[in-house]
Amino acid sequence: MATDKTLLGLDIGTSSIRAVIGSVSRDGQLMIEAIAERNSEGVKSGSIVNIEQTLKAINSVISDAELQSGTEVSSVILGIGGDHIQGITSNGAVGITSKDQEIKNDDIRKSIDIARAHDLPQDKEILHTLVQDFQVDSRSGIKDPIDMLGHRLDTRVLLVTGSSSICQNQRKCVQKAGIQVQRMVLQSLADSEVVLTSEEKEMGAIVINIGAGTTNMICYAAGSPVYVGGIGLGGDNVTSDIAYVFQLPKVAAESIKLSDGSCHTPSVPPDEMIQTPAVGGKPAIRLPKRELAKVIEPRMAEIFSMLQSKLEENDINGSYGAGIVLVGGGALLSGVTELAAEIFRIPARLGFPIAINGLDRQYIDPRYSTVLGLIKLEAKKYRDSSGLGNTTRGDKSGFGKKFKGLLGKLF
Repeated sequence: MATDKTLLGLDIGTSSIRAVIGSVSRDGQLMIEAIAERNSEGVKSGSIVNIEQTLKAINSVISDAELQSGTEVSSVILGIGGDHIQGITSNGAVGITSKDQEIKNDDIRKSIDIARAHDLPQDKEILHTLVQDFQVDSRSGIKDPIDMLGHRLDTRVLLVTGSSSICQNQRKCVQKAGIQVQRMVLQSLADSEVVLTSEEKEMGAIVINIGAGTTNMICYAAGSPVYVGGIGLGGDNVTSDIAYVFQLPKVAAESIKLSDGSCHTPSVPPDEMIQTPAVGGKPAIRLPKRELAKVIEPRMAEIFSMLQSKLEENDINGSYGAGIVLVGGGALLSGVTELAAEIFRIPARLGFPIAINGLDRQYIDPRYSTVLGLIKLEAKKYRDSSGLGNTTRGDKSGFGKKFKGLLGKLF
């Protein structure tokens, strides 16, 4: 198959660094060529704290991916997340000055530029400008205003911002590996690209990625993101709790969490027993499985409650008909969907990445949603901006294609 574009996605997590190489064919189809993974070093709570250590891990994982694919890459789509991420709603309005009062790409571009002219703290930078909807005169909720007639165009956007220092450290570390950062992409935006359908976004959905050091969240309503954010708690905090209560090394605590842990005590049979590992001359301890769950559940409940509080603080309300979708390594903890459903009072499910050409079944796993979403989102932008595939309208002028291309270039 003739290949037009090669893409590299890189997800630098607290516990693992993952890289995916994919190719976009000349007819716009994405093909997965390689997936590589290494344990993280020099990363804490989703942020790089030791560039040299992280650099070694990045070099290793990219080299593995290049070797598998037989392709050298020079640029990367880099995921970013954590508690420094913030979403700000902004609005840009312009008057339609054309003689026929018809809305054009330039009108949309001008209104978005006005919406982006938002006063930000010096330590913040804009990562994405996500269009939520348009209003033409008194008509609201418009998704594509091209060709419509009106006197005024309002564009409502969600500005996704992040810490400049954290973003710069991520870029610097990757660039020292000899790879240019083509784009930084919000991790939760990448997650939603592979675990949510367009219909689910329209219905309303919350995607929560429970990582080792951070938990990220994105909320959709009427097809558009209405909230993004994160907290500095994750699976490592659960492991630390187990290690403290049962006086175990963290390696042993992580092992027992993965093999026997549950975060929903009512789901654990009262008579089921487990055994802690014998370490450092300390004998193994046999105890009810519910005792372990009683240690894990409070921390996981705290994580979900903090996320729920953030929605309330930002006055984010919605029906969320598609419920909660859980991804990341922490989503594999037993009982997690039951606990999330109880706290948010809406259904919850695990998020498995959609099948992509060339993707081995073992990677259709909530842990790989971010890195797969990075290149799928970039492939979509590439198709839209290059005019590959079908247009969204059947007219000769192809304005649907042009509008998508405009958004792809801007965001």
